[in-house]
Amino acid sequence: MKRFVILICLYTLFLSGEILAQKPDNHSKGFISWCRENKIATGLDAGISIGSMGIGLEVKTPVTKWTDIRAGIDWLPRIDVPLSFNLNTFSDGIPTGNFNKVANMLYENTGIKMDETVHMTGKGSMVNFKFLIDFFPKPSNRHWHITAGFYAGTSMIAKAVNTYEEKPTLVGLNIYNRAYEYFTNLKSIYNVPLLDPEKVKDLQKRFKEYGRMGMHIGDFKDGTPYIMDPAPDGTLSARAFVNHFKPYLGAGYSTDLDKGKRWHFSVDIGALFWGGAPNVINHDYNTGKDINFTKDLVNIRGKVGTYMKVVKALPVYPVVALQFSYSIL
Repeated sequence: MKRFVILICLYTLFLSGEILAQKPDNHSKGFISWCRENKIATGLDAGISIGSMGIGLEVKTPVTKWTDIRAGIDWLPRIDVPLSFNLNTFSDGIPTGNFNKVANMLYENTGIKMDETVHMTGKGSMVNFKFLIDFFPKPSNRHWHITAGFYAGTSMIAKAVNTYEEKPTLVGLNIYNRAYEYFTNLKSIYNVPLLDPEKVKDLQKRFKEYGRMGMHIGDFKDGTPYIMDPAPDGTLSARAFVNHFKPYLGAGYSTDLDKGKRWHFSVDIGALFWGGAPNVINHDYNTGKDINFTKDLVNIRGKVGTYMKVVKALPVYPVVALQFSYSIL
């Protein structure tokens, strides 16, 4: 698709150059008059648009009887979406339901209070430069057009991070899991300094009973549960990525709004090919690998699962834009 759109753009530019290189049939007329008569590179429109790509600014000029060229910038303002995960305890990936016991144990030993639900905020935004070529099948009717071109811009289109209020809970989770790994893998109860062996023995028993803590986000394709942990600094985050270069194909309709044909209105509908469904990536610090929620996981839970269904349903991004423009030349 990317090569196809590039070829269309190059062909159109080549065709424009060929026409502009032709000499006027009537040598008594100047070249500028001939261009105006044939509606070639004779004007410049400036416009503002609003739609699924956000708010846009662009300029447009006719290059041949059949084509206009548009260029500009689209900005999708930041959209915040609430997310949440429930904490639980697990043994071999099976929930043990001991969150309250762990929370009480952690508070008794550290004074840290944990919340069972971890809240996050998903933040989406895009900025793209666009270069589009409108083709008019009938030069005598410059209302309906077919559009090909590309958008180029941000690759990271969204990220999700924990809210500030969740930091104590996430730090407490890391402290508990470090202690869990230490005491469940301890070879001798007499090897812990400053602690009575009987206390160590009790802690071992409790850790093994309670299990490790984390967030069951979803399952790997082989059925293994994916338990997400915070980063070492006590933060949670995930990021959504698409291609920098995004080919576009679409169609539209434009019309004049005044008798002087200075004000214009247009509607465009099309598809942005941004590289398949966005990749939602979380770095797993336990394994040192990136986990792709889009490709690696199934049965994703809660609101995150609902949002991921939407993400997976968008291998192309639908574009709808309404534009008002004014002829400044």
